[in-house]
Amino acid sequence: MKPLWFILLLIGTAALQGSAQVVQFHNHPLNKEWDNTRLTIMHEGPGGFLWIGSNKGVFQYDGTNYKLFSPQDSSAETRVTALLEDERGQLWAGYADGAIRRRNSHQARMSLWMPEEGTPKAAITGFAQDAEGNMWFSTYGEGLYLYRQNRMYNFNMQDGLPGNDIYTLVKDKYNRIWVGTDGGLSLCSMHQGRKEIKNIGTAQGLPDEIVRAVLPDEKGNLWVGTYDKGVCYFNTASWRFEFPLAQWPYGVVSQLEYFEGRELWIGTEAQGMITYDFASRRLQPVRCSENSFKAKVYDLHKDTEGNIWVINNLEGLCSANRQFSFVEGHLNGIQAIQVDSKGRLWVGTQNGLFLYQNAPPYTPQLSALRLNVLSFFEDEYHNLWIGTFGQGVYCYNPETKAIRHLTEKEGLTNGSVLSIDGIAGRIWMATLGGVTELSFHQDPCKGGALSFRNFNQENGLGTNFIYKTFVDKKGRVWFGTDGKGISVLEKNGKITNFTKTSKVSIQSVHAITEDHQGHIWLGTSKEGIFEYDGKGFKQLTIKEGLRNQAITGLATDKKGNILIIHAAGVDLLDPRSGHIIYYGEEVGMRQMEPNLNTLAADNAGNIWIGALHEVVCYSSLNEKFSIHPRTHITSVSVFLESIDFSSPRKFSYDQNSLVFEFVGLWYTNPSTVKYRYKLEGYNFDWVSTADQRAVYSNLRPGTYTFSVSATENDAFNQEPVATYSFVILKPLWLRWWFILLSLAGSGALVYLLVRQRDRRMQREAGLKRGLIESQYEALKSQINPHFLFNSFNTLITIIDENPKAAVEYVEKLSDFYRSILQYREKDLIPLQEELALVDSFSFLLKKRFGENFKVHINAKINGEPLFIAPLTLQMLVENAVKHNIISKSKPLQIDIDRDGNDFIIVRNTLQRKLTPERSTGFGLHSIIHRYEMLSDKKIQVIESETAYAVHVPLIKSDMK
Repeated sequence: MKPLWFILLLIGTAALQGSAQVVQFHNHPLNKEWDNTRLTIMHEGPGGFLWIGSNKGVFQYDGTNYKLFSPQDSSAETRVTALLEDERGQLWAGYADGAIRRRNSHQARMSLWMPEEGTPKAAITGFAQDAEGNMWFSTYGEGLYLYRQNRMYNFNMQDGLPGNDIYTLVKDKYNRIWVGTDGGLSLCSMHQGRKEIKNIGTAQGLPDEIVRAVLPDEKGNLWVGTYDKGVCYFNTASWRFEFPLAQWPYGVVSQLEYFEGRELWIGTEAQGMITYDFASRRLQPVRCSENSFKAKVYDLHKDTEGNIWVINNLEGLCSANRQFSFVEGHLNGIQAIQVDSKGRLWVGTQNGLFLYQNAPPYTPQLSALRLNVLSFFEDEYHNLWIGTFGQGVYCYNPETKAIRHLTEKEGLTNGSVLSIDGIAGRIWMATLGGVTELSFHQDPCKGGALSFRNFNQENGLGTNFIYKTFVDKKGRVWFGTDGKGISVLEKNGKITNFTKTSKVSIQSVHAITEDHQGHIWLGTSKEGIFEYDGKGFKQLTIKEGLRNQAITGLATDKKGNILIIHAAGVDLLDPRSGHIIYYGEEVGMRQMEPNLNTLAADNAGNIWIGALHEVVCYSSLNEKFSIHPRTHITSVSVFLESIDFSSPRKFSYDQNSLVFEFVGLWYTNPSTVKYRYKLEGYNFDWVSTADQRAVYSNLRPGTYTFSVSATENDAFNQEPVATYSFVILKPLWLRWWFILLSLAGSGALVYLLVRQRDRRMQREAGLKRGLIESQYEALKSQINPHFLFNSFNTLITIIDENPKAAVEYVEKLSDFYRSILQYREKDLIPLQEELALVDSFSFLLKKRFGENFKVHINAKINGEPLFIAPLTLQMLVENAVKHNIISKSKPLQIDIDRDGNDFIIVRNTLQRKLTPERSTGFGLHSIIHRYEMLSDKKIQVIESETAYAVHVPLIKSDMK
């Protein structure tokens, strides 16, 4: 099996030999209110927020602002020792006292997690979530815990773990759980309820039993950092260790981070940070500042943009963009740059040719020639072609020191060579007098024959002043001209000139490159960039997101992205999506101002750029990084009161003033982030802003969707959009169902009122008719000849026997008929008046029947407001007299009593006549009908063998 260092050497290439490259870190200080806070650990969640643990609790960091989430139980331990945001967006935090707290996305504080078995009493050192969603957490003192199906399982030394003090817990690409302890490296799992532990220690090749850091790579293998023996590599397939670092003089390894196929970052306890380059197999100390070579590194993190983050005891939190590094040392007036096949960096200036080395950084070469170097090219014989200003071109072999000088005398069209490119056996040189093509079949520096062919304005070029020459994958040669667009030399020798598109002229072309689709990209002096797809040209300007339209260089990285070089820095263009990322001072490029075409690509895909005073290296890292800010809505408030916006909401009509807060996470340069938002249902178009808040007041009822996106450049090109939908309900009185119900209710009410009026009128008519009929029947019965005859006979008898009683009899008879006439227009009369009428009627009857007729009125009123239909009791008494025998042997007894407050009862002894009198049946029927309209209670007729009783409802209100 081949050793690891050999494999890494193959996947990389020779790096810049003898050079020291540095990345530019900048600090992220806390606010002054947290001056005594010590940051110790960091974690990047799936949503892109950075979570940072400290001795004061958990901070959320968006690149600009820190937000502290302290425990709800304020008296508790606040020193955070482990962090994880799980797949549901829930943040887990482990503390030094063994407590575990969680926070859902909209909580303001960390809440204590209390499983049934309780939490550990030892510091939490790590979290992991496996493929099944189970939570693992490690401790320093109690081993490893698994929380599955609401049950806790503990892995400790009794189960086979080599040590209960766990320094680190990680999950690899296969969802396997690994821990580093004082006893080595362990693989832990649980199958069918059985704990399984596989230990890897010194017996298996681990150089040091104390494992302080473990880092899985993209293959599922592990980088392992130890206490005394540095770093090793564990191949999990072969179960063997490999040792790419021959020596390790930097002490205890505390943290590891990894850039795929490129380098390993190593944090130490007392020697700061060290990088290990896979290609050169070199260790190099890295510092955040001048004082951090001796720093204690608490944590390292690679984010989704390609930034490397460091927490140490001296600077706190700092970061650098790993895609850009800077060659140490300064050199003024850089005009050309080349990295040869040996990894050597060559730099050309007005003052000569220089080779980069460690000490001194730049060593002059060919000083006696006093070269003013404008361009470079390396041929297949590893010769370096050096284009100069006015001195022609030199072919130089760095190994043999052989040199060959070509000028106009030898056939060049001009002695000022601005650009050189070529393919096997041929070279094209762009000059101030046209283009020279050189052909050779043997090493030119060893005297191989050369053939010359010149192209100028006379034989097809648009102009003789040529800035750039470029050979594409099809063997075509492109020439960037001064003011006459682009010319292309086809393989058949024909020259085609392109000077304009359908919309704009193409003038001075300074830079040319080709993307992975075979499209040609042109950088111009002021018109921006043109893309040629073989059929036509497409222009990109500031409108499409360019930061500067004066382009000095173009290059294509190994991922197919286009690097755009200009005075302000570097823009990275994804030609597939058109998205552009800006890089400038935030990554360390403070004074770019590059000359034309001062850039070169090495065999590893790095692109070297000559700035005004230094050389910048852009590395196209193998990871797939985010190219857009991660946009989040962070708060929704209704009348300044925060709400839970995790799901759509319905608000009442008076909850119609909303405030939205949002953020676009772009850690490379947060200050460049711009926003646009729109409230669908309110805004007709997007609103652009640099603020992180949108306010909407007095929204009308309706359905709305708030959308916001963020960009790190000036063009919102396919940027992700965060949304929140909600509904503001109409007031009750404006809702369709309420309106329909109101209309239906109004119609029903009108209908009921009409019906009620009709029923009332019918009832009143019925009452009047019944009253009249009853009065008429009463009058008719009372003035029939028998009643008058009996009354007058009784009167005659009384007159003879007792004249004074006769007068009383006449008065009672008169009162009786007067009452009948008085009550005939009324629906109800007071019960007291009806009883008085019955008393008068009974008096008359008693004078007629004597002791054979008895009426007892026991109904006490006591001032109560009780009413009855007029003549009701009189008619019932009359019916009793009419239908029953009245004699000395069978006297008729009539009792009138109260039955509570609801009824009055007329009860008589039942002694029916042998020959019943002819009856109309009107009396009792009339009473029953009238009470159906007057009361909800019904007349009750109760008949037994000896008695006949009628229960008449009492009415408690006058219906006048």
